[in-house]
Amino acid sequence: MSIFTNIGKFNPGWKFTIFTAIILPILLSLSFWQYQRGLEKSKLESFINNQQSKPPTEFISLEYATPSQWYIPFFMQGKFSQRTVLVDNAIHEGVRGFSVYQEFLSNKGLSLLVSKGWSKSFDESKKTLDQNYLLQGVFRPIEKAFTLDNSIYEREESGLEMQSFDIDSINLKWNTSYPAVVFELDEFLLDGFTRIWQPVYLSANRHFGYAIQWLGLSLVALAGFIFVGFRKND
Repeated sequence: MSIFTNIGKFNPGWKFTIFTAIILPILLSLSFWQYQRGLEKSKLESFINNQQSKPPTEFISLEYATPSQWYIPFFMQGKFSQRTVLVDNAIHEGVRGFSVYQEFLSNKGLSLLVSKGWSKSFDESKKTLDQNYLLQGVFRPIEKAFTLDNSIYEREESGLEMQSFDIDSINLKWNTSYPAVVFELDEFLLDGFTRIWQPVYLSANRHFGYAIQWLGLSLVALAGFIFVGFRKND
């Protein structure tokens, strides 16, 4: 006997009905959330690609560190100072290390923090102190990570170590006024360490893929609800 001839006898039971009523909106919400994230990432990817297609520009003012100037190639000349910030618990390929930031003093009289990449270990001898150094890279926003304890430890007179990069805490500790961005070195520059930063860690297509997966699970849950409702009374 076909279950479709027993529509009037559809009765999956109250327990399964409540379960489906709870799980189905959750799965659909997750699908919609990933879809929205995909749209946001797609817009960000287009913005970054457009910015990075522009020719390199000389950095002469902190006005260039505003959001409208993020990811545009910039170059500047100057020297690195002794000041270094190490962000602990940076993981790369399963290995714990440090994200290294060092103060750069441009020939235009401006100072900012440069992201030099990831290092498994760090000592003072690895600091770059060359005069008239030419940098090229992009300004990027600071990704704030959640941490229960972000105490700052002084390694040396000019070195700080912290669990999460916090520009406000750094400015307070050193009495500086760094902008709320960092300068990310280009990958082709020999100076620096392993480059692990990426403009977008999860692409728009990945989010759309997750949205389809959650939608598929919601359809499976709905199909299971219908099947059980008829099967129980077949």
